[in-house]
Amino acid sequence: MNPPPAKPCNRILIIDDNVSIHADIRKILGQDPDQNVRLNRAKALLFGEGVADPPHPGFTIDSAYQGKEGLEMVKRAAEEGDPYALAFVDIRMPPGWDGVETIGHLWECRPDLQIVICTAYSDYSWVEMIRKLGHSPNLVVLKKPFDNIEVLQLAHALTEKWHLNRQVQSRLKDLDALVRQRTSELESANAQLKQEITKQLKLESQLRHSQKMEAVGQLAAGVAHDFNNILTVIQGNASLLQDQLRQDPAGAEPLNDISVAAEKAARLVRQLLAFSHKQVLKPEVLDLGRVVNNLEEMLKRLLGDHITLDVQAAPALPPVRADLSMMEQIIMNLSVNARDAMPKGGRLTVSIAAGVMHFTKVAMP
Repeated sequence: MNPPPAKPCNRILIIDDNVSIHADIRKILGQDPDQNVRLNRAKALLFGEGVADPPHPGFTIDSAYQGKEGLEMVKRAAEEGDPYALAFVDIRMPPGWDGVETIGHLWECRPDLQIVICTAYSDYSWVEMIRKLGHSPNLVVLKKPFDNIEVLQLAHALTEKWHLNRQVQSRLKDLDALVRQRTSELESANAQLKQEITKQLKLESQLRHSQKMEAVGQLAAGVAHDFNNILTVIQGNASLLQDQLRQDPAGAEPLNDISVAAEKAARLVRQLLAFSHKQVLKPEVLDLGRVVNNLEEMLKRLLGDHITLDVQAAPALPPVRADLSMMEQIIMNLSVNARDAMPKGGRLTVSIAAGVMHFTKVAMP
């Protein structure tokens, strides 16, 4: 927070067309040393400060003899950074602005300027002045002829009030800046907190999903192992019967169907084990075209009736060495991803060329 502005010399402006009024106010406010001693003692008694002479009030007094001249001096002082605290303004100053007009212009320039209206008689009643100038705590009426003590008291009280107002405004600006800074810091902290909360919620969601997938994987592994044991019995017995019925083609055909179905079931088991990350990879030489063709019916069921599947395998593809279950899993995963990207339907083309496999989707608009 910035320190309050240093208290400058009390600048007072007298705006009056009567030269003698300027001289009188200067004497009262301490320009005449002999007069100053007497007035200081009187001020000490009035304000309960003892009988010792108070320090010199330090007023700087300037004079203007018409309202427009006074306004220019007030503007210039403000631009120079040494504004007036108080102005004594006569109510009648022919031929220019009168006191009320002058005060209106002064307050347009410096709303905080303290004003003392000096008047013996006036063309304006107090009600009229308030109607023209509005209610203001910065306005005091002083009747002529002046009471010296009253003038001195007004000068001290109003200049001190002006300084206090300046300090208050300075503190308010500092406080406002501090509030804005703190508000900005809180908004930044709040935004950061929201990001952290969002990140935490995302991590918690990922953790829950991971835990679910782990549970599903454990279930799939258990089911696959049990099912694999059953398939082993089926395949073993089918193989024994095939050996026994080699000479009976009619009996061997159903056994061949059983063996093919058992092998397909075994591949499904391997896919379940691969899903649960418990399958040991068994690379073998594969024809990718045949792998995709064997999966075509299953892929159609996965894609649904709203998506057309087109499998294009180039002839005489070079063999690849890979785990069959993993390759099937990859093809199914990519196909499902393509399906999810075409909720309104479309066409999925799976094309296999030498060393390249393409998945091309064309979604319905």
